[in-house]
Amino acid sequence: MTRNKTAVLLLAAALAVSSGCGRTNPLTAKRIKSVEKGLMRAVYLKGLAAEKLSLDERMSFYRVPGVSIAVIDKNELEWAKAYGEKDNQTHQLLTPETLFQGGAFSQMIAGAVVTALAGRGTISLDEDAASGLKSWTFPREFDRRSHALDLRSLLAHGSGLSDQVLLGYGHDEPRPALAEMLAGTKPATNAPLWYTPAGSRLSRTRYAESGYVVLEAFLTDRTGRPFADLAGELVLTPAGMEHSTFEIPLSNGSRELAATGHLRDGRPLAGLWKYYPAAAAKGLWTTPSEFAAFLLDLLRSAGGEGGRILPAASARAMLAPFLENRGPGFLVEGAGDDVQFKLSGKTEGFACQMVLYPVRGQGAVIMTNSDNGFTLIDEILAALSSVYQWPHYRPEEKTVLRLDPETYRGCTGRYEVGPNYFLDVTWEDYYLVIQPTGQAATRFYAEGQTLFYSTDPYIRIQFLRDRGPVEGLVLWQQDFELRAKRIGPK
Repeated sequence: MTRNKTAVLLLAAALAVSSGCGRTNPLTAKRIKSVEKGLMRAVYLKGLAAEKLSLDERMSFYRVPGVSIAVIDKNELEWAKAYGEKDNQTHQLLTPETLFQGGAFSQMIAGAVVTALAGRGTISLDEDAASGLKSWTFPREFDRRSHALDLRSLLAHGSGLSDQVLLGYGHDEPRPALAEMLAGTKPATNAPLWYTPAGSRLSRTRYAESGYVVLEAFLTDRTGRPFADLAGELVLTPAGMEHSTFEIPLSNGSRELAATGHLRDGRPLAGLWKYYPAAAAKGLWTTPSEFAAFLLDLLRSAGGEGGRILPAASARAMLAPFLENRGPGFLVEGAGDDVQFKLSGKTEGFACQMVLYPVRGQGAVIMTNSDNGFTLIDEILAALSSVYQWPHYRPEEKTVLRLDPETYRGCTGRYEVGPNYFLDVTWEDYYLVIQPTGQAATRFYAEGQTLFYSTDPYIRIQFLRDRGPVEGLVLWQQDFELRAKRIGPK
């Protein structure tokens, strides 16, 4: 069966629901409306109820042009729907077929590729990738004893290799080969991926995209085929993922479907998106519906119901933790009926998240075309959790502390983030007010002597001091960190 015909068979029902063609049953329609009107902030103050907010309102608040959602219930894709725009300059609307960069979603596809090849006897999960590399070799100074290079460890981020985040490349920039990325030589923009500073490995597992570069080089050397071809044959085609691709550059057809990435300030990315040559680490373009189809196929196989990608035993092995609480790319949390798989993907201008409750047969795939996407995704997950009665992703109730007035006073002043960009901190009653240059002021409440938080959006700030006066601060919002130096009173 051709890839396109397989896709039609597997996804026709879901896309019919997505397009609003009248086949949505009343219960599903009610659930969709409840999700769209039921977003909740990540935290709320004790004594107050968690306020429900509309999706449109929160997209505007976070400057997220578009979001696409696919929801799994009773081991089926119940509904899929897209909201907003592919590009906030052209104003072309999203559809459920719009492609987003999946970031680390690629790693779960890589896990399925490796598991499929292992089932055929082509490779073994326990074999050493370094011994099988032909296109590149680790240098003599590489400390082999402190690294685990078997395929299982590479997939589960247990290699101990560099934890650098691999950056994307513009359309007109030269793109490195895998060997150049591993060695850290031009045109690669990363440092050597094999090098790990002494003492930096604090646990057996540590997120390392570099391990997937080693894995991809090994697969290419062993099979004589690029990873994109392997993924297409072994995963994308049998799963019916018609539009999903690892193409670099995108074909004309894929370009027509692709969303534009957007920065935190709302501006579109120059060139619309970046390319990521490390395909197994973060090169996937996909849709929520198609990635959900991939997940459901694995669940069908694991349950002995005839999935297309892997036989039952292989699927069950892939969906079990490899090391600690990590499978191939994804995290495993919870126990019993509440066990969940979770995976977040991030590239410049895009953010996405997958949640799957395999025992409950529930989950969701959410993809956005914005660097601010994770904050919106958190609020969508809270709505889904409320509607579908998931055991996680409920808003957190926060107690408001009242500190000694001198503690508040010691945090006030002007903090320099960069040239002509400051954070002005003042004190009112039992909270601090922080106003960034050119932006609205936000209240921050105490949860410790030096740690404060805001509720909308949820941001945490730690004031830094070394026995004496406060010298600076560090701010965290999801995957974003900002540091500022105190330069005096406002």
